[in-house]
Amino acid sequence: MNLQKKTLIFILFVFLSLDKTQAQSFSYDLQSSALSFDYSTLSNFTTPRTIPKAFTLNIRNSNRGKYNIFCKIVSNSNENFGNIPLNLFSVKVNSANFTIISSYYNSTILGLSDVIVGNVTGRARKTDTIYYDLILNPLSFDFGPDNYNYSFIFTVTEY
Repeated sequence: MNLQKKTLIFILFVFLSLDKTQAQSFSYDLQSSALSFDYSTLSNFTTPRTIPKAFTLNIRNSNRGKYNIFCKIVSNSNENFGNIPLNLFSVKVNSANFTIISSYYNSTILGLSDVIVGNVTGRARKTDTIYYDLILNPLSFDFGPDNYNYSFIFTVTEY
């Protein structure tokens, strides 16, 4: 009986210790105003347009301080993606409150699958802010006139 109590107390102590060492905070939020744009002039169809700081990503990371940022597009329209060019949107880092790898300042074309748009290391217990520009890539004239709605899905994964 005495051995059972000691074993139970030891197991309980181990679980309480594990709980304290495993608790780490990692969270993020994405801010964006409603983005609206139209294609009403010839130059809208033939030259890229940039919406500066279209997305603001605030990340409060844990002790690990290493994470990846992914982005993809999802159509909210009733339109089938087969009729929509997949290179319609790109994003790039506009600025950050820390040094981020320079390649993320180049535009990355978004698609239906996650594309990495940021990789951060060595930022343990920091609050990071990253501003992303949205680039509207030139459209072909085959794209039918209509209203189209898209969502930009950002995913942050800690590793």
